[in-house]
Amino acid sequence: MTLDAWLKNSRTIVAAFVGLLAHAGIGWWLASFNAQILAMVGLQILLLAVALRILRKMREKGPETVNLGESLETLLKLSSDRQIAEVHSSIAESLQHITSKSDPIYRKLALQQLSSLTEQCRRLAEDSIGFPSTESWRVVYEELLRSPGLHHYRSVAHIESAHYWQEGPGQQSTLLNLELHDAGVINIERIAIIADHLWRDGETFPVEPVHAWLDQQYRHGIWLRLVRESQLAGETDLVFDFGIYGTRAVGTQLADITGRTIRFDLTFDFEKVKRAEEVWKRLQVFSTSYSDLLDRIA
Repeated sequence: MTLDAWLKNSRTIVAAFVGLLAHAGIGWWLASFNAQILAMVGLQILLLAVALRILRKMREKGPETVNLGESLETLLKLSSDRQIAEVHSSIAESLQHITSKSDPIYRKLALQQLSSLTEQCRRLAEDSIGFPSTESWRVVYEELLRSPGLHHYRSVAHIESAHYWQEGPGQQSTLLNLELHDAGVINIERIAIIADHLWRDGETFPVEPVHAWLDQQYRHGIWLRLVRESQLAGETDLVFDFGIYGTRAVGTQLADITGRTIRFDLTFDFEKVKRAEEVWKRLQVFSTSYSDLLDRIA
């Protein structure tokens, strides 16, 4: 669509809206809608007016065949969400300030940082959120487990260190699991993938304190299965640490050699949740229930 044609259509939209107000009577509108709705309508009209003004200035600079329909549509959609609109306004104001700077080094550094922010926004748009530290993740972890409507939590623990979940935040998360499971708030199931040096061939149970951590959960009624990592040698796509929160989300954990969480990625993409469920089903085939291990020493 040419710029002139787009401007013509936009003026028609504005004229139709104004005509509607005149026909219905501005007093009736004020009596029928609350202030919040009126403010939102006013904001949309203001955004449209601003966009039209920009388009007029562009036309004055010379004939162009540009399509700004999608950009204007985006502005109108953003304006309908007050919280997102506020964020968008703040970002736009900051970008405007950046464009006023001419120092080449400043601009280079600013663009590098903006590139990183753009990537973060892209990930957010794909329903994924990253947490760079244990502390930041544990807060969200508890919020998820306590969220209304969540009754089933399936966890795969990839244990490569005897200190897995043994630090302060990890212990707090274990206690949270036990509390919620004991109260019947949520049903918890866990599969533990254990490195061979922590569960040697011929040993009934893993080394301490891994064994104690697992046994504590079993005594509280948590459904528990174990598998040695070497048993998954031909199924490397199954070896990772993740949790499935009902059908709502799936989280993937990356830990360092000490077992401390260094990053956690959470996604609300339903397709990824379904893929995680398929991995869970396959792991069930390879793993052994903790109760069966207990029977071997009975």
